[in-house]
Amino acid sequence: MIDLATLATYVAIVFGFVFIPGPATLLTVARATSSGTKVGIATGAGVAAGDIFHTVMAIFGISA
Repeated sequence: MIDLATLATYVAIVFGFVFIPGPATLLTVARATSSGTKVGIATGAGVAAGDIFHTVMAIFGISA
């Protein structure tokens, strides 16, 4: 079984990844705040489309 110190470190790192927003989230929130809801939704959709495209390219082995 995993020792308590390793488990505590792992849980702390996972919580950090879950609760700290990434650059795409910060960009979307900033654009929605400064330019309105429609721009925020368009930014989020663009980020999602880019993520899907990158995932598909990774599946085919041509993503950098």
